[in-house]
Amino acid sequence: MIHLDRRHILTGASGLIATAFLPAPAKATGELLSSEAMRADIGILSDAYVSLHPGLYRYLTPAGFQQECRRLNRFASTARTLGDFYLALSVFTASIRCGHSFPNPANQSKAVSSALFGKPDRLPFAFTWQDQRMIVTADLGSGHHLPFGSEVVAIDGISARNILAKMLPYARTDGSNDARKVADLGIPGDAGEPTFDVLRALLFPSSGPSARVVVRIAGRAEAIACSSITVAARDAALRHPSKDSPYGWTFEVRGQVGVLTMPTWAVFHEKWDWQGFIDASLDTAVDRQLLGIVIDVRDNGGGLDCGAAIVARLIEAPLAADSYSRHVRYRKIPDRLAPYLKTWDRHFKDWGALAIGPDAAGFYTLTRPGDASDTDTIQPKGRRFAGRIAVLIGPKNASATFGFAGLMQRQRLGTLIGEQTGGNRRGINGGAFFFVGLPASGVEVDLPLIAYWPETQQPDAGIMPDITVSARIADIQAERDTALTRAVVVVS
Repeated sequence: MIHLDRRHILTGASGLIATAFLPAPAKATGELLSSEAMRADIGILSDAYVSLHPGLYRYLTPAGFQQECRRLNRFASTARTLGDFYLALSVFTASIRCGHSFPNPANQSKAVSSALFGKPDRLPFAFTWQDQRMIVTADLGSGHHLPFGSEVVAIDGISARNILAKMLPYARTDGSNDARKVADLGIPGDAGEPTFDVLRALLFPSSGPSARVVVRIAGRAEAIACSSITVAARDAALRHPSKDSPYGWTFEVRGQVGVLTMPTWAVFHEKWDWQGFIDASLDTAVDRQLLGIVIDVRDNGGGLDCGAAIVARLIEAPLAADSYSRHVRYRKIPDRLAPYLKTWDRHFKDWGALAIGPDAAGFYTLTRPGDASDTDTIQPKGRRFAGRIAVLIGPKNASATFGFAGLMQRQRLGTLIGEQTGGNRRGINGGAFFFVGLPASGVEVDLPLIAYWPETQQPDAGIMPDITVSARIADIQAERDTALTRAVVVVS
C-alpha cells in the first residue's frame, strides 16, 4: 500500500500550505489577464510538470502532453478573466489523469479564492449523483423540507444532467477511474471548497441571492426558490462535531458489532488526539468482546494515514505497509524553478542520497518517503482486536483511504464491502508536494512528487470490493443503508 503520513496531504481537503506567498493579483478584482501574463504562467507550470512530475506520462504520452500545452497556449492567445484561466488550468491538469494534480481551491491565496469562489452562493442542500441524477441526501436549510431521495431536476433553468456533463472535464481522477470524478461532484464533496461549488461559481454563476430549483418529490415536479447560503453556514450544517470528535468520527456499538465511522482523515489542522480516539474505540471492542467492527470510510477521500493506527491494533507481528516502489523525476530541483515552488519540507527540493539513479527512463528510485520518522512497517500496538473486520468503501477513496483499502484486502485483514474505490491500481502520485505559484495570475497548482509503482502489471481501475453493494435511489429515499446492513451481518 502507499504509506501516507502527516505529509501525505489529500489535495482538495488539505490547505496545509496556503499560498499567501503570492502577491494579491490585480486580476482578482476583475482586470483581464493579458496573453503575455498567461503564457508566462503556462511556461512555468509546463516546465515544472515536465521536470518534476513523476506520473506525467503514465496515461499521457509526451506528444499528448505537448498537444495539451499547445491547446492551453492557444486559449491564452487573447486576454481572459482570472476565472476562465483557472478553468483552463483545471482542464489542462485533468488531462494528465492524476488525482493529485490540479489548481487546488484550498491552496489559493485569499485574493484569488475570494475573487473566484468567495460569494455566498452555496446551495442549501446536500446531494449525490446516481445515474446522472442529482439526489438530495440532506436539507441544510432550504426552507422547503426537501425529503431524502428527492431529485433536483434543474437549477436556474439548466438541467442537472447538463450541469454534471459540463463539469466532468474539469474534475480530476486517476487514470480511467471516472467514478471518482462523479463522487467528487456531490455535496458534501471535498472539505472547505467542494469541486461542485468551485465549478458552479465559474461555469454557472448565480445572478441573485437565491437559486431557482426544480425538484421532483414523489414523482411530482415543483419549482422552488432556495436561498443561497455562505460556506461557513453550510459547513456548520454538514458537519456534526461532538465532544468526542470535531471531524464527525463516531464509534457506536450495535449489539455485538462496533461501527467506526470516519468521514475524513484530514485531521491535521486541530490539536485533536485522533490516535487516542482510535485506541479508545478498539479498547472498547476488546473489553466488550465484540464479534466484529465495521469501518465506514465511504465518504473519506483521505488525509493523514489514520489507517495505520487501525491496522496496528489488528496484527500480531510487524506488517509491511507498502507493496509499491517509489520513484521521483529529479534528485534536486532546477534553480530556475526554485522561486515558484513552495512546500513544507525542504528535503523535497533535494532528495540527495535518498534518490538512486537515474535509470534509463530518467527516474530515480526513492529509498524512503522523506524524513527519518517515516517507516514502511506497521508495528503491533496495544491489545489486539481479533474479531472480524469489514470496511465500507466507495469511489471517494482515492488517497490514504485507497491505500488502506488495498492493505486490508491484500493482507486479508478485513472484507471490503461497497463500490469500487477511486485511485488506481496502476499506482498513484503523491507522498510529497510542491505548490507551484504562478506569479502573473496568482493561481497555485499542486504538483505531486512521488510516483508509486505496483510490483506487477495492474488494471486501469480502483480496488474492487469483496462484496459489491451499490447505492440505489430507492435506498436513499427509504433512508436505508444496505451496505452497512450487509457489513454488520458479515462481521456478526
